[in-house]
Amino acid sequence: MLFYIFVLMAIKTDLIIEEPSKPLINRVVVSFIYALFFTYTFYLLKYKNILEHPEKHTILVLLVLLLLIIFFSSFMAIASHSIHISLQENKIQHQYRIGRFRYKEVWQVLKDIEYVSVYKNSGYYLVNLWYEKNGILNLMALKDYELSIEKGLFIAEKLNTDLLDAREKGYNKWINKAATKQQGKIVYF
Repeated sequence: MLFYIFVLMAIKTDLIIEEPSKPLINRVVVSFIYALFFTYTFYLLKYKNILEHPEKHTILVLLVLLLLIIFFSSFMAIASHSIHISLQENKIQHQYRIGRFRYKEVWQVLKDIEYVSVYKNSGYYLVNLWYEKNGILNLMALKDYELSIEKGLFIAEKLNTDLLDAREKGYNKWINKAATKQQGKIVYF
């Protein structure tokens, strides 16, 4: 399971959770892999004359397959993900960014938002949005418990829903948002 650390922003009536940009070394390594692939393909086409080879269709299919494998295996190493939630319309949109290129998914309606939860998994505290009975949207993964509760509280406030502290398995507690905000420490119901 992959974990992402997101930066949280609120712009008027929208909530944007954005993953930090990927390190430069990721882009350099992926660029080097693509350069190797295209150099090898050029070499096969120009010097080995694979277009006249008796098994040219098999070779071309394998090259396309290799290109797809490289693309799908390297995409998340260089792409940054963000989640845009429109609070007025109760809609969500995922966006992926590689450099200046952006891919935006179609807006989807968030039906029946139930609650926001914070739980611990493999050393990370995950902040999730639960909707439509058992639908789960992983919003962010943080290493600090206090920060994850703070971000979960912020998101629960914006979505006007409850916050569940589920970091201990089998011991789930609902957080009193108003009292927690007022006292500056976690208060449970």
